[in-house]
Amino acid sequence: MAASRRIARTITVNGLERSYQCSVPVALDEPLPVVLAIHGKGDNGLDFLIGTNLGAANAIVAAPTGQGLAWSPAPYAVTTLEEDIALIDAITSDLPATYPIDRDRIYLAGFSNGGGFVTALAVSAPEKYAGVATVAGAIRTDLDEIAAGEPIDYLNIHGTWDDVVPYNGQDRGSLGLIRAATAVTDAFERRNGDLARAVHIPVEGMSHEWPAGVWARGRGIDVTEEILGFFGIDMLD
Repeated sequence: MAASRRIARTITVNGLERSYQCSVPVALDEPLPVVLAIHGKGDNGLDFLIGTNLGAANAIVAAPTGQGLAWSPAPYAVTTLEEDIALIDAITSDLPATYPIDRDRIYLAGFSNGGGFVTALAVSAPEKYAGVATVAGAIRTDLDEIAAGEPIDYLNIHGTWDDVVPYNGQDRGSLGLIRAATAVTDAFERRNGDLARAVHIPVEGMSHEWPAGVWARGRGIDVTEEILGFFGIDMLD
């Protein structure tokens, strides 16, 4: 039976030691795609990797932990966008030194605050990534900025009963404007035209969560399976 193993890795970024969890299939017969899995506010890479079941992917999954357990460009983040981008760049440079990766298939997946970060990542450097998926994304990036630039495959999954990051967006005053799920997807549609996908899946009755595995029962969707299918990545047997 195919399986994966979890490995904790550390790297130095701008003089600071940072950590990330890495899920690696036991059988590495060929270069594999990479999924950069970005947790939400208050979470960490290890718990996110386990809770989402992303480690079941036939891919190398890297799940870093944000400084202060948060990510830019949220106003409560303790890091700048440039600092967090430097961390992701360091991870994608670190992985090939140890594992065979398919450099043309590096994907981003983020939840809540992490969804906001991966959106900013994808918009700032679409040439680095093959696709991006957000779940309950707290997306603050300007819609005109999202709509401009090179196309990139985008998947947006959001629960209609989300009371933490509302489906229809929210003006949080000094904490900024959270974009509506449909508005973000529409902006990616304008960006992509016929050159890339922009898919929105509204999940009726789902709150602020990432249902996967046994936790997907009764939700009508396994978010991890949906994202991996969008990326063209198989689950391990």
